[in-house]
Amino acid sequence: MRRIVGPLMMMAALVCVPTVASAQPAPIDSDADYDYEAPDEDYVWEDGDELEDGSVSDGFYRLRERPGYHWVEGAYVRGVWVAGHWAWTGATRPGNVWENGYRGSDGYYVTGYWRPQSRAGYVWVPGHRGPSGWVDGYWRPVSARAGAVWVSGRYDYATDGWVEGHWRETRRPGQVWVEGTWRYGRWVPGYWRPTGSRPGWVWAAGYHGPHGWVAGFWRPERRAGHYWRDGHWGRGGWVAGSWVRGSARSARHYGPVRRAHVMSEHRRADRRQWRNGVRQERRGERVERRGERQENRGVRQERRGERTERRGERIERRGERTGNTRMQQRGERVQRRGEVQQKRGDAKQKRGEDKQKRGERVQRRGDRTPRKPAPMPHP
Repeated sequence: MRRIVGPLMMMAALVCVPTVASAQPAPIDSDADYDYEAPDEDYVWEDGDELEDGSVSDGFYRLRERPGYHWVEGAYVRGVWVAGHWAWTGATRPGNVWENGYRGSDGYYVTGYWRPQSRAGYVWVPGHRGPSGWVDGYWRPVSARAGAVWVSGRYDYATDGWVEGHWRETRRPGQVWVEGTWRYGRWVPGYWRPTGSRPGWVWAAGYHGPHGWVAGFWRPERRAGHYWRDGHWGRGGWVAGSWVRGSARSARHYGPVRRAHVMSEHRRADRRQWRNGVRQERRGERVERRGERQENRGVRQERRGERTERRGERIERRGERTGNTRMQQRGERVQRRGEVQQKRGDAKQKRGEDKQKRGERVQRRGDRTPRKPAPMPHP
C-alpha cells in the first residue's frame, strides 16, 4: 500500500488541478471539453504516506520514467523521513548543488535539479513551507529596483534548464498580473492580462524573453479544424503559441488527482508501521516470500537428487548384468551424487522454513507501535 499505481485513465479532466486563464475550450467540432494543455508524458500515481508521528503527506502523479534518474521510494534514513524522489544516476557536478523535488500544488511531482552553488549578484532563497504550501527555492537579486517586482525563475524539467527570472512593473494600466502556477508538474510563467474581455476572443499570454517583455495578444477563440497550442519554453528558447491542425489529440494516460480523504481511508485500512527505517509488515512479507522460494528450490533440488540416485542404480544394475566393473563403479558414484543433492535440497528446505518463520515474526513486530521518528524535514 506504500504505493498505488493509478489506473491509466482516458481523457479525464483534472478536477483538482487549477487551470490557467489561457487554457482553451474544445474546438467547435468537438462535443466535450478537452484539455489541450496536458503534456503527452505517461504518469503513475504515488500514494501518500502516514508517518509514525501521525503526520501525513498527500500522494501525487509523477513521470513513469525519467532519463538519467531512478525513482527512490520514501523511507526513514537514520530516524528522519526522506520522501520519495527522483535520484540522479550520473556523476556529481562540481560547483553545483542538488535541489530536491517535491509535490507541487497541482498534485504533480516537481522534479529536482542541479543549480550553481553561487551566482554573482544573487542570493539563493531555499525552498520552504509557506502559508499556502511549499515555496520553491529561487535566485533573488541582491539589489532592489524602485517601482518593480522580482518574478523568480524556475527549473524546467522538459528543457533540463533554468528559466531566468525578471523584473516587472508594479502595475500596468488596463492590465492585471496573473501569477505563475504549477500545471502537470511544469511551471506556467506569470503574465499580464487585460482587465477587459472581447467576446469570441481569447488572450494569448506574453512572456519575458532575452530582450525583455514580449506582449501578449488577442486571438480568435476557435478556428475550424484546428486547436490552439499555448506558448512554452523549449530547448531552443520560447516556443510561440500557434494553431495546430486537427480536432483531437491522443488519449491521456492519467486521471484526476486524488483527494486527501480518499488516501486517508486507504491508510486506515493498511496503516504503515516502521522500525529503523523499514516498514516491518512489508519487510516481513518479503522475507517470508524469499523463504517460500528457497524452500521450493530445496524441494526441486531434492527431487533432482532422487532422479540422479535412481539413474545411478540403473547404471549399476546394467554393469552387474554385463559384468562391466567400471559401469558398476560409475553407477555407485552417480548414486552418491544423488544422495548429496538430496541432502542439500533438504537443508535448503529447512533454511527456507526458518526464513518464513522469521518473516512471520517481523510482520508481528510491525503490528506493534514503533518508536516515533524525527519530524519530517521536507515535503
